[in-house]
Amino acid sequence: MWWNDLQAMEAALATMTPAIDPRAQLSSRATVHGAVRIGAGTRICQGAHIEGPVQIGRDCLIGNHALLRGPLQIGDGTRIGFASELKHALIGRQVCIGPQCFIGDSRIDDHAYLGALVRTSNHRLDGARIHVHVGGAVHDSQRDKLGAWIGARATLGVGVIILPGRIVAAGSQFGPRITVERNLPPGRYRLVQQLHSQPLE
Repeated sequence: MWWNDLQAMEAALATMTPAIDPRAQLSSRATVHGAVRIGAGTRICQGAHIEGPVQIGRDCLIGNHALLRGPLQIGDGTRIGFASELKHALIGRQVCIGPQCFIGDSRIDDHAYLGALVRTSNHRLDGARIHVHVGGAVHDSQRDKLGAWIGARATLGVGVIILPGRIVAAGSQFGPRITVERNLPPGRYRLVQQLHSQPLE
């Protein structure tokens, strides 16, 4: 199951040794602690904080005041926006994560796009373990924290919220402010709103 990929990543990073490529650019006001690997051409901006184990690929951008908490793996060419927080996540290549997002206990596949303020919820309010619907069956993840699997080339608009254990199908598009409460087939989704006007007094 897809959440096993998080466990495999965690095991792989457990023995990783730190290494920062000399061609990477780290702001003097960024902080890096623990086992962190940073690839060539990657830029770590002012105020970013990275707490290993974290592996960041080549030609990435980690924006101002981003918070990265391991275990975390980020593929080549990925962009992380201002003040976003990522923890215990597997991020693919050429992913774009906008400002002030939260990505926790999740997997994001290649070329996905997340607008500002996208949130993956990773914990049930009642504290129960998270069950995941896959192919018509319900699986107990054995986890009390589990975010989302966002498929390749999915695009999520500003303020999308994804409930624990949900799957965003590859190539899907979600407009702003949608709450993803269940798994949906690939498609384009938007909220329909009604505006009622009143004359100004």
